[in-house]
Amino acid sequence: MKRGWQWPVLITLALAFTVGVNVVMLLAAGSDPNGTVVEPDYYRKAVEWDRTMERRAASAALGWTATATLGAMDAAGDRTRALAVALRDTAGAAISDAEVSATLIHNREASTPIALTLRADGGGRYVVDGALVHAGQWEVRIVARRGSERFETSLRVKAP
Repeated sequence: MKRGWQWPVLITLALAFTVGVNVVMLLAAGSDPNGTVVEPDYYRKAVEWDRTMERRAASAALGWTATATLGAMDAAGDRTRALAVALRDTAGAAISDAEVSATLIHNREASTPIALTLRADGGGRYVVDGALVHAGQWEVRIVARRGSERFETSLRVKAP
């Protein structure tokens, strides 16, 4: 047998192994329901980008700030978790007369956003209990309205 025949075989095996690993990774990514998640109606969102930037500029001009916290899982075992949002104006005073809603998106379950309407709890604080069963990072998209004023922000919150 000729010397050096093993090199072409080894190179072929290495390439076949690489292709095999890539096929396995492709199948694993495609079988995950969150592996192909995209922003809902992303085309409309792209077309309306200028309006989105105008709303963000208007929110920044208001000078409002929002903070959000997610509480621990309810001890009663009903798998709910409290979301609390605090709103402040430019001077740091509480904004207590707004209508507040939030959309929560968990990194692991990005295909199932959760829309919630918060209720005023006094002192510029708004709360709601939701079926937020996952710990970890959540994206919280907040919209607050007071009269003709509209404030939008997006926060990253870690749930214990």
